[in-house]
Amino acid sequence: MQYFGGKARIAKDIVKVLNEYRKPNQTFIEPFCGGINITCLMGDNVIANDKNRELIEMYKAIQNGWTPPENVSEDDYEKAKTTDDAKIKAFIAIGCSYSGKWFGGYARGQKGRNYAKNAKNSLAKKFKTLGNVKFISKSYNEIECKNALIYCDPPYNNTTKYKFGSFNSNSFWQWCRDMSKKGNTVIISEYNAPDDFNCIWSKETKTDIRTKANGKESRTEKLFMYCG
Repeated sequence: MQYFGGKARIAKDIVKVLNEYRKPNQTFIEPFCGGINITCLMGDNVIANDKNRELIEMYKAIQNGWTPPENVSEDDYEKAKTTDDAKIKAFIAIGCSYSGKWFGGYARGQKGRNYAKNAKNSLAKKFKTLGNVKFISKSYNEIECKNALIYCDPPYNNTTKYKFGSFNSNSFWQWCRDMSKKGNTVIISEYNAPDDFNCIWSKETKTDIRTKANGKESRTEKLFMYCG
């Protein structure tokens, strides 16, 4: 399932780095689990959080046996915007939207492509390894823990806004400092970071943004850790 800002293309690279820092039996927490591309590769003792309640309700429903629909019409898409059914709303808002952006427009693509079926199959594959994951929904700064490995993939600074509007990056980086000082290992995905964070990994990637020459923009994904 496409997810706006998701890490599907580099998930294995990121997980390799995370596992280098993860201690035996250490709890892994993902405060911005989003498309769960990292979550599904992290094994046991995992907590996946996202502020998007509908998204978490969808994950819980799938974990408990719910099967998403294979076909979603444009009319279904419009109705989902006002439905009280959280799991359907999240599935359609992301799985059937352009680039996986929350109700970013009904997805149309190559002839014969079924976005709903693709999203359903993608989720089914991911949930083969997510049976014991604990899903929660709260703001990242409401999470309290010690001695955990925390991987953050927050809304990037100065990029397209998501469902919840503006994101205070300064407050986020301070939270990362505070959590690091409590004995947690905090690793952050971003393009840039404050001076008291070290870059521990980087890789050039292609985005979904088209250039004037009809190519795709290149950007360098990085992982940072607090060094203060």
